[in-house]
Amino acid sequence: FTASGFVASPDGSKLLLVEHARLERWLQPGGHIEGADVTVEEAARREVAEETGVTDLVRLGSGILRIDAHRIPPRDDEPAHLHMDLGFGFRAQTEEIGVIDEVLDARWVPFTELDRYHVDNAVARGAERLKELLD
Repeated sequence: FTASGFVASPDGSKLLLVEHARLERWLQPGGHIEGADVTVEEAARREVAEETGVTDLVRLGSGILRIDAHRIPPRDDEPAHLHMDLGFGFRAQTEEIGVIDEVLDARWVPFTELDRYHVDNAVARGAERLKELLD
């Protein structure tokens, strides 16, 4: 199981995306739920902070924003497997991105320009749901 954060900019016009090193795609920040995570939301917040340095998040909505199952390709130390991702909606209090060491890049992308980053359907659906919460 994984947890992720769909994070809107303070003015609600942009989505925080990371360039995933292994998958070579632009995605919302997220990763594996760890034993020390008390809640799935806490895991999502931790992953956003670890991958982007963005920590001051306000939760949007009361439930899970999006649930997605996707295949992860094999690598040297593990076979191909499925990830069940639980995505949460947040609004950041600042657009400042911190230290990036787990991903290739992190940036605020206007919702109107997501196509330029070739986001997959799961990210696009999460972005649409986040915009609904912002309205």
